[in-house]
Amino acid sequence: MLTDTHCHLYADAFDEDRSEVMRRAVAAGVGRIFLPNVDLESWNKLPDLVAQSSTELGLYPMLGIHPCSVEEGWLDLWDQMKLALSPNALSLKFVGVGEIGIDLYWRQDNLALQQEAFLTQVHEANRLDLPVCIHSRDSLELILELTKDLPFRGVYHCYGGTLEQAEVIMERGQYLGIGGTVTFKANQGLRDVLKRVGPDHVVMETDAPYLAPVPHRGQRNEPAMMAQVAQCLGDLWGMSAEEAGDRCTRNAADLWRIPL
Repeated sequence: MLTDTHCHLYADAFDEDRSEVMRRAVAAGVGRIFLPNVDLESWNKLPDLVAQSSTELGLYPMLGIHPCSVEEGWLDLWDQMKLALSPNALSLKFVGVGEIGIDLYWRQDNLALQQEAFLTQVHEANRLDLPVCIHSRDSLELILELTKDLPFRGVYHCYGGTLEQAEVIMERGQYLGIGGTVTFKANQGLRDVLKRVGPDHVVMETDAPYLAPVPHRGQRNEPAMMAQVAQCLGDLWGMSAEEAGDRCTRNAADLWRIPL
């Protein structure tokens, strides 16, 4: 079974054919999709989407504030999210905190707020014993430094760092989220890292509708396209695509503590 640990299935890009996308996912062997939240708008879309979860395709929501969505007054939104994350909440059962982190590619004007929001959300995840999904675009070293004395369960979404950074993450018991970018021709460095580290701390993702793998690069991404990622990882690790997918699915089950 394949597990997509990071998919924005609620995005407008899927409004015309979301049901067909889900059917194609099942046909491709995808059994679970994790849904990271980014802001209030996406939070409001999650209940109707999660209601479409089935025995064939489990949909698992997460809740957090994306770094590019952090503005003055973010704490008001976070206070609402904390109530929804509570084990006693009557709404959705959220399985993690995310997508959270720091983004220095799209935004640097709100760095102080991003850091404050990120650390606040990690502390709350720890309090609730939930994993976090970390966005670290152009900020991986900063995040590793900020959290050097802050243990947490989590995954670094769309990992693109060095071997040394990967080793730090793995030593902390955390995971590397790998998607379509691993298939890009110019990304040999990432493939070299993954070949060295092996499958024990890797989970698969799409970030759909973004970052479609080769040969679909430039198209809308969707969970069914994880087959290309599984094949690439299998080639790196000397195993079949099915074996690679199964290993990553077991890792995801361990991280989120959800039985297979």
